[in-house]
Amino acid sequence: MTFLRVIGFSVLLLLGYMGFAHMLPQVVPDTSEPVEVSTEGLDMDGFIALGESIFKGKGTCTLCHNGMGRAPDTLEMDMAATYPARLADPRYKGVAAGKEGPKAIEEYIHESMVAPSAYVVEGFGKKGTNDTESPMPTVNMPPIELNDVEMNAVTAFLQDLAGLEPTVPLPSADDAPVAEEPAAGGGEPAPLLTSGEAIVDEYGCASCHDLGGSGADLGPSLYGIGKRMTRAEVIESIIDPNAVIAEGYEADFMPADFGESLRGSELLVLTDYLMALPDAAPAADDSKEEPLATTGLEAIDKFGCAGCHDLDGSEADIGPKLNGIGKRMTADEVKTAIIDPNAIIADGFEADMMPDDFADQMDDSELSLIVDYLMNLPE
Repeated sequence: MTFLRVIGFSVLLLLGYMGFAHMLPQVVPDTSEPVEVSTEGLDMDGFIALGESIFKGKGTCTLCHNGMGRAPDTLEMDMAATYPARLADPRYKGVAAGKEGPKAIEEYIHESMVAPSAYVVEGFGKKGTNDTESPMPTVNMPPIELNDVEMNAVTAFLQDLAGLEPTVPLPSADDAPVAEEPAAGGGEPAPLLTSGEAIVDEYGCASCHDLGGSGADLGPSLYGIGKRMTRAEVIESIIDPNAVIAEGYEADFMPADFGESLRGSELLVLTDYLMALPDAAPAADDSKEEPLATTGLEAIDKFGCAGCHDLDGSEADIGPKLNGIGKRMTADEVKTAIIDPNAIIADGFEADMMPDDFADQMDDSELSLIVDYLMNLPE
């Protein structure tokens, strides 16, 4: 009799696990690999359309810029009136302050992507910062990582949305192709994600939650979540984020479609990863210093010069164009401009836009490499 009870209990337990497994999302969506779209010969209408697809897709802009109050609802607002108002706002001290016209709006949009805290729209700053710090991630850095062509495409889309003729340059044949999401139903399924880090990166979790040192606080920190919630509660919070709202946060901020986007095994892997997170972000290991750059190009890349200056075709215009600078300045003047950028401000640009701590960040050898590299740049 006891044997039959054990068998019966085991069968019921197995059925229970099977029932729970069937509750998990098993629908495999269109997860085909991104399609490489050539930028060669792309006209402005196509560039605008590409910008819209990035805004709503890879850029994850609509995750916050919607009608839920997390960020201004860009797609519904009258941006033709909004952009001039922001440029004229006394609080705005960015690269386009005091300027007017489509080119100034281009500069403002680009700055909002690469330096979102340069100007925070009133009421949309991080909690406790009095609208001086933006919760928006820098889009050309992880986890979003838009390149210059993609940011220009988004800018063209937003300018067109405001009824303006886009002022950004069209990509040349030498520009790298842009990855675009494929049409529904096409392509081969993407490889199954098998690590928590890969899933977190794929779905941009660190954009809203403090993970990997992102410092994001749109959603609760996930460190120590395994001590605050059960495994079942973590799964529920992913596939039904509005079921229980963490204290201090609001409903409808987290996308409700992860249950459809994640495959069942990926959901379980992600849950295991979150449950095992430490109570706090690991302390930075200062002993692991970044190796010194050994060429001028390495040093340029290391310190992100092309992100603000038009350098070898980057077309950034937050700072002056650097091609041909050797014909306009001496090597000593270039060095001074790097380590003391406010000593002399180039005509048409503002003070305090370039970091003033490169002298502390750079080794003397790296500074020399950059100066030599810049002095030899062609026009």
